[in-house]
Formats: sequence, C-alpha cells, structure tokens
Amino acid sequence: MIIGIDVGGTHADGVLLEGTRLVAKHKVIVDQDHLSETVIALLRDLIPEDRRQLERIHLSSTLATNAIVTGNLEPIGMLIQAGPGINPDFLAQNGPTWFLDGVIDHRGHIIRDPDTRLIDEAAAAMRQAGIDSVGIVTKFSYRNSIHERFIADRLGSRFSHICMGHQISGLPNFPRRVYSTWLNASLTQQFHRFKEAIEQGLAHLGIDCPCHILKADGGTIPFARAIEFPCESVHSGPSASVMGCLALAGQPSDSILLDIGGTTTDISLLVDGVPLLEPYGINIAGRPTLIRALNTISVGLGGDSAVGFADREFHIGPRRNGPPMAQGGTTPTPTDAMVVLGLLAVGSAEKAVAAMNSLGTGWDPEETAGRLLATFAERVRQAVAAMIDSVFSRPVYTVSALLHRRRITPERLIVIGGPAAALKQILESCFTLPCTVPTDYEVANAVGAARTQLTAQATLYADTADGRVSIPEISCLEDIPNRFGMAEAETKLEQVIRGIASEMGMTDRPEIDFLERLEMNVIRGFETSGKILNLKAQIRPGLAAVKGVQR
Repeated sequence: MIIGIDVGGTHADGVLLEGTRLVAKHKVIVDQDHLSETVIALLRDLIPEDRRQLERIHLSSTLATNAIVTGNLEPIGMLIQAGPGINPDFLAQNGPTWFLDGVIDHRGHIIRDPDTRLIDEAAAAMRQAGIDSVGIVTKFSYRNSIHERFIADRLGSRFSHICMGHQISGLPNFPRRVYSTWLNASLTQQFHRFKEAIEQGLAHLGIDCPCHILKADGGTIPFARAIEFPCESVHSGPSASVMGCLALAGQPSDSILLDIGGTTTDISLLVDGVPLLEPYGINIAGRPTLIRALNTISVGLGGDSAVGFADREFHIGPRRNGPPMAQGGTTPTPTDAMVVLGLLAVGSAEKAVAAMNSLGTGWDPEETAGRLLATFAERVRQAVAAMIDSVFSRPVYTVSALLHRRRITPERLIVIGGPAAALKQILESCFTLPCTVPTDYEVANAVGAARTQLTAQATLYADTADGRVSIPEISCLEDIPNRFGMAEAETKLEQVIRGIASEMGMTDRPEIDFLERLEMNVIRGFETSGKILNLKAQIRPGLAAVKGVQR
C-alpha cells in the first residue's frame, strides 16, 4: 500500500492506494505556516490498520515554492571562482558573494589553484555575518570538480550546510549553476526542519517506511537524498498534476491537461500521451536554473480567485482574498458563480447570489454567473494557446527524447481539481474539444504523487586525449585508457545511475534512457589524438509499476 499526499496552496489531498485501487481519500485545509502539521493530520486519517502493509509515502510539498514566492529564503554566502573571460559581478545579485581566484579551463585542466587566504577571509566574513549555509561554484566544475571540493574541505565544519555546484547538475552553463546552487543552499535549512518534523510525526504515528518527495521532473527522491537537493522539490505540485492525469486518464494522444485549484490553474501538454520536459532547467523567481522539470505553467485563475467587474469586463485573479462568499468570504469568486448555476453544492446559495449581485453587472445573478464562468474558461484557453505558441517556438523534449515535430494538435482536455466536474461543459464549449474528468479527479494530484516512480540522471564527460572521465553528480574524476569509447562510456554511466537508484532504495532494474550522445575528435598537429565524449542519461520520469490488487 502507498500513501500519496499533495499539499497545494489552498487544500492538501491524500490518498491510500493498494496497487491502483483507491482505498481511502481525504482533504484538509492547508496551514502554510505549519505544513508538517498539515501532512501529519492527513496521514492520521489514511494509515491502514496494519501499518506493516504500508510500503512507502510519497509527498508533494509547496515548502520550496512558498519560500521562493514569499522571499522567505535563508541568508547564504556564495563563493564563486569565475576565471578569466567575463565580468562576474552580475552573479552577485543573490546576496553576499565572494569571488575567488584560481582557474580550471573548459577541458578541466587546472591552470591555477585558488588562494587559500581569500577562502579563509571569506569564511571569517560569513561567520561574522551569521551565515551558516554556503554555496560554492567554480566555472567548469562539471568538467573537473577538484576546486569546489578543495574549497569545501577548506571550510571544514565551520558551516552547517555546504552546497557544491557540480553536484546539482552535470550540464554546462555557469550562470545557471550559480543560481541553482544559491537556491539549493537557501532552501536547505528550511527543508531540514521540515524533514525532521515529518520524521517525528511518522514516529509518533508508528510509521516506519520510506518517505519520498516529488521532484519537478515527474519523479521522486527519498527524503534522505532530498535534504542534499531541496531545490528539486520546486514545482512538485504541477508535477503531481501531470502524473495524476496520466494515472487516472492516460491515453496515447495529444492532450491539454488542466489542474484547476482554488488559487491557480496549472497547464501542461501531452504529446502521444507523453509529458513534455524542460531538460536544461527552468526559470525560478526570474532566474535561470539547471533544475529539470516537466513543462508546465501556472496562471492565477482558480475557483477562489477574487473577481471584480469594471468597464463591462470581469477581472479574475490572480489574488485570492479568502474563501468564496458562499462559504463565508467577503469577495465574489468563480466558485460563487458555480453555486448560483447549481454546478457546485457548497456553502450558502443565498450568499452566492449576493456575491453575483455585488458585482454590479446589471444582469440577473444567473446571467452574471454564466458570463463570469465563460470569461474564466476563455482566459484559460488564451493561456493554453500562448503556452503552445511558446513551447513550440523552440526545440521540444518529451520526458524521453527530442520531439521531431513542431506542434501538437490537441484532441481532448483532461481536467482535474475541485471545480473540474462543475466546469466540464463550459470548458468543452470554449475549447470545442471533448473534456475528460476522470474518476477521483478531486484528489488526482495525490494519486499522481503516490503512483510516481523514483528517477535519477547523470552526465559523463570523457577526454581520451587527457585520459580522464568526469561524472560530476557523484564527484567522479578518474583516469581512462585512450581506447575508452562510446560503448564503455554508456556502460559506465548506466552503472552509475543504477548505483544511485540502488542507494535510493530502488530494487527493480531500471530502464535507462540516453538523452544525448556527443562524440568529437581531438586534433593535435593535424592528427587525431583522442576523443571527447559527452553523455546524458536518466531513469525516465513516469508512473511506477504497481503491485497488489488492480482496479
């Protein structure tokens, strides 16, 4: 049995699955200031009587996203070795930053070691400023991480948390690595406190099973490993949306996925039933990162979005001013319109009518409600059209490979979230597409969280002319023979990824996707002296194989 929990902006949903059979489901109001208590409250209502039946818990949390949105990030110090070629001052916009000397070139050759005096001065300044978390990034650490590791060793035990850029991702892009490392370090202490609170709650409830966190790429990562990479839990909510749609309504087709919540609507696309991926990293808080994620967007349109009316036009969202008026709130919302039209049976119908009248449209409450929901659907349709235009204006990747066609032709909508069934007909009319609202749509994210499988990825860079191979995600730098070729590189990277998966608790032999293979000759004196090999591979994000009773 597996418990899946999705903590959203308004509600937290939880399910207990036996195989694919839904045994129990529960929903609670989220206390964003006490997320761990919200999770424990859900668990208390979902635990099977025989706790030994519980195989694992999968959790999608808004902790990282909320910290970024509210600016509630821990102060950290950044140590950056930029080397020659650029003015690195623009990399210091995240807070206290110290630039170190020393150089490693683009092939991983050590040109000059860093000055230990500058490292010690930076460490003393950080301690004096009360900084306890540090991020370390050197420009070509994905080719050779020795300087990052040297700096970390030099800092020793003076800081509680040290994040090194080469461990975040093996992909190139120096600014993205700096921002990713800064974000990861800024989230580490909060995530550590959250993890401890969850583990204490599990112990109190008598639960002794693995607990995983959903990642942005549609996979999971164990709590024990997530503490090193909390940045990967950003966007885990939209990830749960996609996996929930696949679990409950997945069919091979081009589809639009909508997860309509209380505050936002998350939009994503399926191509032949496969989600799209941002393989090189997403923008977070306006900064480019190396965090792989499913391709999703969130728009400020939800069932509880605040609604106004001016110049004969509805203004919906992006803010939420508490609950709908039908449920005791003070601001009209789309939920009030659904209640007026009999599409939802929540709260007071009289208060919902008052909400529509308070907009001052001059129409009767039913017409106001109908026009409001039509506007809501049209705004969502416009956001979907803009997303399709944006996504297909550049090379597009599915979770498994580069997509070799430019656009999709959506054949249907798949809609989940609390208002999904209520809005089905309105969305069908607006999009002129059939609309699927799967069974258990209101807890689809929690189902998606429960069904998602563990994922891992790694990159390999080999230079046979120098006789060296680097796998940055595991701080690997080894000597290789000149005859080392693509077959040997693939075998080594497969072993590394399977080793990572085994350390994270995966017992099955995972299928490995090779996302990129690049081979170039090294020419010296008009002769080939070796090869440079670049490889990127992954355990594909997706739904895990299920055990037990089938639905």
